Amino acid sequence: MDKKAISRIKKALTKNNCAVDKVRGCFVDEHGNIVAQLTEPFLAMPEEDADKYCEIFRKTLSGKPGKTLYSMEFPLAEETDGGRQVQLYRLLRSDFTSEEQLEIFFRRIIDHLEFDGKYLITLAHGAYDLPGVARDGSEMEDASELVYQFLLCSICPVKEIKEGLYFDAASMNFIAKHDALGVQAPEIGFLFPAITDNTPDIHAALYFARHEDNRHPEFMDEMLGGDMPVSGKDQNTLFTEIVEQTLGRDCDFETVKAVTDTVNELVKQKEDEPEPTELGRHELYNLLDESGVPRDALEKRFQEVFDNTVGEGNTITAQNIAGRSVMEIKSPSVKISVKTEASGMISTRVIDGREYLLIPIQDDIELNGIRLLTKRKPGHGEMLGAGETAADPSC
Repeated sequence: MDKKAISRIKKALTKNNCAVDKVRGCFVDEHGNIVAQLTEPFLAMPEEDADKYCEIFRKTLSGKPGKTLYSMEFPLAEETDGGRQVQLYRLLRSDFTSEEQLEIFFRRIIDHLEFDGKYLITLAHGAYDLPGVARDGSEMEDASELVYQFLLCSICPVKEIKEGLYFDAASMNFIAKHDALGVQAPEIGFLFPAITDNTPDIHAALYFARHEDNRHPEFMDEMLGGDMPVSGKDQNTLFTEIVEQTLGRDCDFETVKAVTDTVNELVKQKEDEPEPTELGRHELYNLLDESGVPRDALEKRFQEVFDNTVGEGNTITAQNIAGRSVMEIKSPSVKISVKTEASGMISTRVIDGREYLLIPIQDDIELNGIRLLTKRKPGHGEMLGAGETAADPSC
């Protein structure tokens, strides 16, 4: 699903324009027991309560594709009788009229989800008129062509509110509370079906995981099937390995900086694109070549390195390996952080047979909060370049 489609669905989950018509759910304790069930008709809820649920739904679609949101297609085996895609499609079409289907759905989550503490499961059913699309690609809200029916599942931690004094409006006084339970922002969830080319796509779903380091693959496997997509953090690690192994002894400061600048520029050019920019083997080869990576290194090592790390036929999302606001240079005893847009002021130079990083001294430099004054006088310092000082990268 691209950013535009996700944004449209989020806009249809606001208080004054909510596409959800039914919500079911259950509150589960730390032992996997259902404490309470949510059966109140959504359209009959008080406005304030319904708005809180809509907030949960929107947050289940928040973040960036490839970082918190992952598009996935169902394996063919899941689209046969008894498969996960078939079960979700039947639940979608049932319009929540089958209590047995709902019970099976919630029980599958409880029996397979590895979750610490109490949590709330919500399952929303909704319908939304997809806008028509003109020949120039613009949307026409008044020319709807399809009705998009969807399921949106959210898993939210439930934690005790901190003990303290709280204002009670009924008694107009402050009272002590220590046992109230509050629903937190969703940790994981999914939207089914996905939207592809402005059309409902029952062969795909959108998976949400708030934390890259804890995406609950067991939940995705049980509810959607298939392998967990590679996270943005892991893709960045793979890209680092590709650059290091391809360059070998040519992995110097200037080349790596050039690669970084090329990736950042590519992402900047694509920032208005609705979908992330995927880099396959061919695209990444061209990007490294454009960055000045020696051609012999690319010819000798790149293909094998790419296939061994990313895998033949797979891709890396450019947005996951770019966009850092700070360039970080580290050694065991020195760490230098420079704003990416100012990274051009850093260069390298070999002095007396030893390589140094050169960083110009500015008038507003500070050490531990104390403003320093440069000792350089006009006409001096030509050895390092006017206004430059040296930092040894081997420190």
